Amino acid sequence: MIHNRYYRIFVIVSMTVRFFLQVWWFQRTHRNGERADIQERWEALVAKQAREYKRTALRLGGLLIKMGQFLSTRADIMPRAFTVELADLTDRVPPVPWEKSRAIIEKELNQPIDHLFANLSAKPVASASIGEVYEGYLKNGKRVAIKVQRAGIEKIIDADLAAARVVVRLAKRFTRLGKTMDLDALYRELERTVSRELDFRKEHAYAKRFAQMYERDDKVQVPHYYEEWITRRILVMEWVEGAKVTDHAFLEAHRIDRDDIVQRLTNMFLQQVLIHGFFHADLHPGNIFIRPDGTIVLLDFGMVGEIRQESRKHIQTLIQAVVLKDYDLMVQALDALHFLAPHADKEQVKLALQRGLEMYFNRVFEVLDDELLEEIQLKIQEFVRLQPVQLPAEYAFLGRAFSTIVGVLTTIKPDIDFIEVGRPVVSEWLNQQEMWLDNRRLLGQLLRDVAREMVALPRQINRWIDSSIEKEYRERKQADIACWLEHYRTKQRATLVFTIVAWGSGLTLWLAAHTLESYFCFGVTALALQQWISAYRKVRNLLKEHSGEGWNRRIN
Repeated sequence: MIHNRYYRIFVIVSMTVRFFLQVWWFQRTHRNGERADIQERWEALVAKQAREYKRTALRLGGLLIKMGQFLSTRADIMPRAFTVELADLTDRVPPVPWEKSRAIIEKELNQPIDHLFANLSAKPVASASIGEVYEGYLKNGKRVAIKVQRAGIEKIIDADLAAARVVVRLAKRFTRLGKTMDLDALYRELERTVSRELDFRKEHAYAKRFAQMYERDDKVQVPHYYEEWITRRILVMEWVEGAKVTDHAFLEAHRIDRDDIVQRLTNMFLQQVLIHGFFHADLHPGNIFIRPDGTIVLLDFGMVGEIRQESRKHIQTLIQAVVLKDYDLMVQALDALHFLAPHADKEQVKLALQRGLEMYFNRVFEVLDDELLEEIQLKIQEFVRLQPVQLPAEYAFLGRAFSTIVGVLTTIKPDIDFIEVGRPVVSEWLNQQEMWLDNRRLLGQLLRDVAREMVALPRQINRWIDSSIEKEYRERKQADIACWLEHYRTKQRATLVFTIVAWGSGLTLWLAAHTLESYFCFGVTALALQQWISAYRKVRNLLKEHSGEGWNRRIN
């Protein structure tokens, strides 16, 4: 049943619609009350939703697992309770029957397995949503790993992408998420990344590129691939001996210095991002092996990301602007990186940056404790939601990669100082870009001072955001009301048409005995109807505002 296209689409879309309705109902029924109580109930709701998502993802596999891993890193758009619950979602699914994998191998290589391999295990050593890895030996006795695309995965991914398209349309129409993110661009990035993973030839090409990057570094290794046996669905590579880089027992047994490993992993990742602009986007412990001599081995290059040279220059400009407190330059860099929404008032953004950063620069904290860091994360989320800031899709997988490698580093060395270990590579990068500051020691100290001072944000951000937003709304209230009035009138018309079409479709499918599809249409009907009612009420309230009643009421 889980391989049926329509069943998967129905399960994914109906789950999403149910989540939307639950959030809408919570917002409608929890407008009054104590803030702490409302926050506690909200976290309980999203944690419950995350648990349901995790169960569904583990049951269906496919794209849901990768989407869950991605969402778990997006603290900027997802509630913290949701990201925490999904943090341990791993891409581990039951293996497919050996007969199906054997058939794929023989079809792709166009000859019986016995003609190629002296021995090949019938049980995979690793099984994920896209592919499975088997251990074997070539006729010449060399030990190899054979990666085989999971049987039927292309149809599953196709169905999941179809469901994702429906979810994106619903989110754009009925939620606020479409105002803070370019969901269409995010979907295109997801589709492009998954499509690359389905073609093992592209993974091989990426592996060759990484091998060239580290050909002069004898402490970083990329496995050798046997090009004559590489197809769209098959990879044959040398077998890698070693252990996961987070295996503490292995590190202790071979007397491998954890501080050295942490520094080298940090250098490796930052060099990929800042210097090469080409990075491994899936650096979880299973894809980073450590040999007894301390050599780091990178595996599985199906998910990679790229940062254009132009974007890296803008990042350099942004760092320079922060250190120099040049707020005009900051706005220019953020705009060039597409972090500002098209309708953003750049003067207001400049004022926001100036006020916020001045708070950092005027306060110094010697200790970055966990409580303050958590508070920073929550306040940044709030700030991003309230300001005209958008999160470009091109950086979506960079955020995932960054969160993953941070988790690995923290596992190896829980008390890691990220500022300290990252300073050498940042200094090297800025020097290579002919930055105005040549003294690495001074740069490192400046970065540390900025990081410490930035911790002041949680102490002041609420008061500043409230006063800034209220002032802006007072100045622009009339223009905002007219804009929102037109928006909700348009929404009324659209949702009315959607309601009629969905109801008619559902009734037609019901009469034609397409029960599952009809249930989905009726669910969409209910969602569209409540959105029409919501839009009607918004129009009514806005008309009152426009006539002079309640000018001080904030429009949500």
